[in-house]
Amino acid sequence: MIYDAIKRLTKHSVIYALGPAVHRAIGFVLLPLVTAYIGTTANYGITEMAAVAIGVGSQLFGINLLYGMSRFYPEYATEEERGRLVSTTLLLIAGTTGLAVLLALLFRERGAELLFGSREAAPAFVAIAVILFLQSIGQVGLRYLQIRERSVAYGVVTTLKLLCEVGLKVWFLVGLGLLYMGVFYSVLAGEALVAVGAVYAVMRRSGFAFSMPMARRLVRYSYPLILSGLCMFVLHQADRFVLRHFDVPLGDIGLYGFAYKLGAMASTVLIEAFGLIWFTYIFGIKDESHVTLLCRKVLTYFTLIMTVASLAIAVLSPELARTMGTPEYFASHRAMPIIAFGYVFWAIFQVVHTVFYIRQRTGQVTLLVAGAAVFNVALNAVLAPSYGYMGAAWATLGTFAVLAIAAWIVGERVMPVGHELSRVAVPIGLAVALFFVSRMLPSWPMAFLVAAKLALVAAHPILLWLAGYLKPGEKDKIKAMSSEALDLVLRRSRRAV
Repeated sequence: MIYDAIKRLTKHSVIYALGPAVHRAIGFVLLPLVTAYIGTTANYGITEMAAVAIGVGSQLFGINLLYGMSRFYPEYATEEERGRLVSTTLLLIAGTTGLAVLLALLFRERGAELLFGSREAAPAFVAIAVILFLQSIGQVGLRYLQIRERSVAYGVVTTLKLLCEVGLKVWFLVGLGLLYMGVFYSVLAGEALVAVGAVYAVMRRSGFAFSMPMARRLVRYSYPLILSGLCMFVLHQADRFVLRHFDVPLGDIGLYGFAYKLGAMASTVLIEAFGLIWFTYIFGIKDESHVTLLCRKVLTYFTLIMTVASLAIAVLSPELARTMGTPEYFASHRAMPIIAFGYVFWAIFQVVHTVFYIRQRTGQVTLLVAGAAVFNVALNAVLAPSYGYMGAAWATLGTFAVLAIAAWIVGERVMPVGHELSRVAVPIGLAVALFFVSRMLPSWPMAFLVAAKLALVAAHPILLWLAGYLKPGEKDKIKAMSSEALDLVLRRSRRAV
């Protein structure tokens, strides 16, 4: 039974991952173009600060209502009630983010000066608010698809959004020379496409019915998450503000943003895809013994997958920086391995803190993340003045590690799961060792060097397999699942022929 659940989670995670994976792959192709046509690393820094502003705004203006929608959706018995819950969520979020757009219009010059250091960037400040509004509305529709496990429909919608953004980004940057505004306009158009689809889907289902009791329930569940959401923002993005506070040049912040984008690739693809199905799936399981067993197994396997992916990013970081950016971006490769391994601990946190949501202890999530946010700011304040963006990278790794350990310890008290420490720690330790081996490789031609580094990455799961990391029953299940997948591929290939 437990492996049936894992197969189901894997199936939907793979489908969900296709969108981010394709998005990231196309992003790789476009990144040299963006770095060439956006102007300077300072302009790239403006897009980084914009991402920070959207992250803060989404937390302040109600994106956490989506957690309440996911949590309460299975509790309503009729489709009419469920539709009313979705439409109530959409109307609440539209109202709060609409207020953000109004404020941005009224204070656009002052806001641009605070965020970018220049009133001339006022159009960018307004564009950010409109993106927030459209993105938040679109997220309601996408979350609705996740809850109903419509992973294929989710993939279609996000792919259409991607194609829209990519085409317009090339046109705006290369054809019209709009610099960073070209990036903002392309994102705005993609978010508008999804938002229109979300509004249409909700309108067809419930006609924008609004329930005050549901609204109060959503707000009560979600408001403790505002603080934790803001603290999440601190963990992922506030280091840019700290760097600015210590007069780190905007160009170096652009380098850090570039390193972060590549270093966090595994998170973008794997953790995002996993999160889209994990919480909605686990909330629907009523048997607590099944929940604890599933959490334990998922942590073991998911950490292993994230570790291998992060090892690949870490060992290939110089080649990624050289290929994806212009020469002025190459120095950023030093920060990529640190960020990549930091997100392994973030993946651990994503699984171990699930028990707080199951027990409806969202306040404890807030306390943990708030403590980690304070720790992160303190680390950045100590490291950034001397080490610049490299200090910010080390602060990210240290913070995520501390947060994962703290959530693990506290989570076991809230709901004992019995996570297997050795099976989580061993893959991470082996990955670190292989990374240092990769740094000892001689200066071979690039093709030979890449091949040697890929061989080190492949050695990671092979060494674990040979060392008896997997239990006999697990090996049999993996072989059976692999055989089933191969048979499915062969059957579909024959039909295609």
